Amino acid sequence: MTLSYSPESYKARETHGAVDVRTIGNGAQRVYLFVPAQPRPVENVPVVLLHHGWLGMNPLNFGAVIDHLARSGHAVVYPVYQDSDKTSPQGVTETAGAANRRALDVLEKSFGLRPAPGRTLYYGFSMGAAIALGLALDPQRYNLPPPDALVLTGPGDAHHVAHGELGRSIVGPLQLLPPTLPIAIVTGEADPIGLPTARRLMTRLCQIPRERRVLMVLPSDERGGRKVTAGHGSPGAPDSRYDFPLASNDLPSTLPGRPTYEASGSLNQLDFHGYWKVLDGVLDSLRTGELQPVVFGDGTPEQLSLGNWPDGTPYRPLRLEDPCR
Repeated sequence: MTLSYSPESYKARETHGAVDVRTIGNGAQRVYLFVPAQPRPVENVPVVLLHHGWLGMNPLNFGAVIDHLARSGHAVVYPVYQDSDKTSPQGVTETAGAANRRALDVLEKSFGLRPAPGRTLYYGFSMGAAIALGLALDPQRYNLPPPDALVLTGPGDAHHVAHGELGRSIVGPLQLLPPTLPIAIVTGEADPIGLPTARRLMTRLCQIPRERRVLMVLPSDERGGRKVTAGHGSPGAPDSRYDFPLASNDLPSTLPGRPTYEASGSLNQLDFHGYWKVLDGVLDSLRTGELQPVVFGDGTPEQLSLGNWPDGTPYRPLRLEDPCR
């Protein structure tokens, strides 16, 4: 791995010693709020609205991502939006939007914090990508801060989880998104859901200038008996401390930080040199006011690199696709 995107380099960004946790509501209306602690921010804080995939009600599978974001200074909102596979996908955007608003109310009332101007990111994985897009099209409906950027990973839609009328697309008229909105879509080449959906979505985003939108495709690779697969679950990065069953109300209020990431086959090259590189790069773009070429470049070596195998052999590089050209 290169130094810039090693696990140690991500840990160096985590300047807060702990994460405060608030569990708000029950069932499909539940939402988790994760706030930087030790020290706590003052007055305002960058916000990430993180929308999970179908049946991802437990934040466990994104625990390492949440912990990294919160300990590097971001308030993370994780709406549950469903309580079983019987939930209609036609109502999840409404449920998630209302939950996001409740969490931001708690952020202000309990922590004295408001979203930092110009630093709200909407993130969506799989079905959560469709939700994030729906909210981005009409944030006023839910009294949410409008997105200053979007990051979508392995995107999906209602037809991936339901049939007939319930499977009707929940993605609205994307041509109405502002052309100034930076959008990064990242998916795996072995993702049968994310790759075709990402390509379809990008064809509907051509009103956004090329320098503000990107579609990255991450490859699978193998070396020395080890294989990394860029499948639909590849954006996940679990942390067992974030195992919050929906039926439980006995959940922690604070999670102390730790010096290393929990070992997991799901936390690998594709995360540190792919999904996380993009996520942090977009957040850095909002922080600095300048789009980072590691995300929005036109094929720079740093952008395409997915690091090296332990023996120094380069991992297969990611590729950029632009159906608008």
